[in-house]
Amino acid sequence: MMISLSGLNSSQKEAASTIEGPVLILAGAGSGKTRTVTYRIAHMVENLGLPPKSILAVSFTNKAAKEMRERVIGLLGVRKARQLTLSTFHSLGVKILKKEITKLGYHKDFTIYDTSDQVALIRDALKQFKGQKSFDRKVILSKIGFLKNRGISAEEFIDSAFFDMDNPYDDVTQYCYHFYQEKLRFFNAIDFDDILFLTVKLFKENPDLAREYSERFRYIMIDEYQDTNPLQFQLVLALTSSHNNICV
Repeated sequence: MMISLSGLNSSQKEAASTIEGPVLILAGAGSGKTRTVTYRIAHMVENLGLPPKSILAVSFTNKAAKEMRERVIGLLGVRKARQLTLSTFHSLGVKILKKEITKLGYHKDFTIYDTSDQVALIRDALKQFKGQKSFDRKVILSKIGFLKNRGISAEEFIDSAFFDMDNPYDDVTQYCYHFYQEKLRFFNAIDFDDILFLTVKLFKENPDLAREYSERFRYIMIDEYQDTNPLQFQLVLALTSSHNNICV
């Protein structure tokens, strides 16, 4: 069954039918970007015969990923749609880590800590810290999350542009970040921000593995690309290491 692109306007049609190389779809809200992307996927599978397994479409929220999946099912049917990878950045990261995290020294059956688990670790760290003033655990936790989303490890923080030796919060965060990561590792656990942080680390330390995933996902689409942070950008770079077929 051929997929007709006749329901798209000329700009949408051009975006949906340009498959090789980098493609930027720049348009405002409600202008049919998601519709264009879903027709692009259907066109690739039905009209061009590209294997659905080679297509990765990433969005930022579970709601957006679900909406895209439903639209694609409407065009391709359940069987073909099931072979596509349509997910959020984080669910993609979890999927990769479940297969590959042993390369980073963790066991496969890792746990993802929630906020209360995280706060408990920071509380333990603060008990060990030899500071005179009291600190807000959630502020420290959000600073650690901020650093991870910029790809900065506990070891790199002190030499980064974000460390201010005159700021007591940076001093305590430096201590807590080390303590916190050591405890996570001990309990074979990761936090939400580690999902992408560790996926990027995995690919940086194992370029052959990055190439393997890049060859598997030969066609990559990213919804709401303007919202990507530095870590997500690093992940995209790894996934396009063997090609430049990226549509944003």
